[in-house]
Amino acid sequence: MLDIGLRITYLAAIGLSLYTAGWLMLKADRNRMTGALAACQILVIIWCVPQLFIAIPMELGMKYFFYAVSYIGISFIGPAWLVFAFLYSGRRVNRWMAVLLFGISALHYSILLTNDYHHLFYRVFEINDVVYGTVFYIHMGYTYSCVLAGMAVVLAEFWKKRVAAVNIAMILLAAAVPLGFNVLYMSRIVKTGFDLTPPAFALSGLLMLLAVFRYDFLDINPLAFERVFAEIGEGVVIYNRRGKITYCNQAAAQWLGLQAGQRMDGWQPEKSGDLIVLADGRRIEVTQYLHRDKHGRMIAGNLMFTDVGKYYELLEQGKELAISNQKLAIEIERNRIAQEVHDTTGHTLTMINSLLKLLKVEYKTGTDPMQMEAYLAQAQELATGGIRELRVSINNLRQADFAGLVTQGVYQLTEQVKEIEVEVNVQGTDGPEYSHLSPVVYDCLREAITNCLKYAQATHMDVILKFLGESLGLYIFDNGMGCEDIQENNGIRGIRERVEQCGGQVRFVSAPGEGFQISIKFPAAKLGN
Repeated sequence: MLDIGLRITYLAAIGLSLYTAGWLMLKADRNRMTGALAACQILVIIWCVPQLFIAIPMELGMKYFFYAVSYIGISFIGPAWLVFAFLYSGRRVNRWMAVLLFGISALHYSILLTNDYHHLFYRVFEINDVVYGTVFYIHMGYTYSCVLAGMAVVLAEFWKKRVAAVNIAMILLAAAVPLGFNVLYMSRIVKTGFDLTPPAFALSGLLMLLAVFRYDFLDINPLAFERVFAEIGEGVVIYNRRGKITYCNQAAAQWLGLQAGQRMDGWQPEKSGDLIVLADGRRIEVTQYLHRDKHGRMIAGNLMFTDVGKYYELLEQGKELAISNQKLAIEIERNRIAQEVHDTTGHTLTMINSLLKLLKVEYKTGTDPMQMEAYLAQAQELATGGIRELRVSINNLRQADFAGLVTQGVYQLTEQVKEIEVEVNVQGTDGPEYSHLSPVVYDCLREAITNCLKYAQATHMDVILKFLGESLGLYIFDNGMGCEDIQENNGIRGIRERVEQCGGQVRFVSAPGEGFQISIKFPAAKLGN
């Protein structure tokens, strides 16, 4: 009965390994790491299949054949697991290292195949008795060493990245279970002709597959992100909750002398947007982003260092030009709108003032509360109508009428915002070739600010203008509460329609707790030109 149960176990192990290897090869990211894990599962299959027949009565030659086939999997499973551990941890496995690891296993296997000439692998190999030799124990020690070394490599990577305990337990259990079963088999504690180690390796494969699904152990995004961060012009630093730097790209290392492993003492800015001046006179703007868990606890932070020196003088000149043009435009428009605003608001304010006087008298006498409520209702109605008429009047003052430069309208609009901090960063040089985009940029930014004030509960907004010759980029970020699903209501739909009418593209991105982002790109040339 036990033998039947063990054969069923082997069949299940083969099925699990086939499923795991097939999923990895067909659905997982195709890279050397997934290939190494799939190879481990294929070796388990090679190990398991002959085990189904070993307990069946057979001639000595046939038994030796099944042992030889099974040991293909046994011999190479250790180095295959170690290679996977190295690749998962981001360590390079060069050609000579692979040759050495698998060469030792190939040597052990060749000694097994030639055992009749020296009896170093099996001292005795009979139908009913197998006595292991010196090379067998050397081979088992080598396999154990590979598996344990792989566990140590992965554990070190987890420790460096401060991975959660459940992740550590998952992958270490995947490696420890086969070792435990193999010790039971080798020590003869379990009295059976079946080796329980390969089913245990199949269980490990299932655990690893669960890790792929649940914990994304085979996520290759960090590799791509690291390459992007290494090549961008801005400095990028990532640090953990203890203030220890876990990543530092080349730009940050060159400018500030920072490197992974250091502490962030003294480098965190008091607020995003702080400027620091380096010894060579370079001006660096520091932007800080904090990342928190669902309980609001800080789990990581990152700093973005931007060299603003080459834009600094142009930025100041642009501000001065925008302020000068704004003053001139206001002076020109003052006379035009003075009468209109007076007509719109004068009557309304006069009537409200009269109602307030009546309300004051009624309040002192206290004779008719209903009349007091009527005065308040009339005053509210007058105020609402006055605001509506004033908006109609003010809307006649269009940005396109007086603002030739895009930056001019942007500075005018952002300086009016008092409820939150709005920071404008201009990259490149504004000019007349972008003037036709000034109204739509103004309208899009105004709508974004309105939505931010109404819904985001933000305290800071970044506005970035990039003048790129053939195109103009507008990027708007706030640090508000964000949202899971972006609903394109009138405001967002209006932004999209304005941008697309100019031949541009717009993208909205948000997530709970990560603010709201708007990315817009306009072609500099007018449509139809």
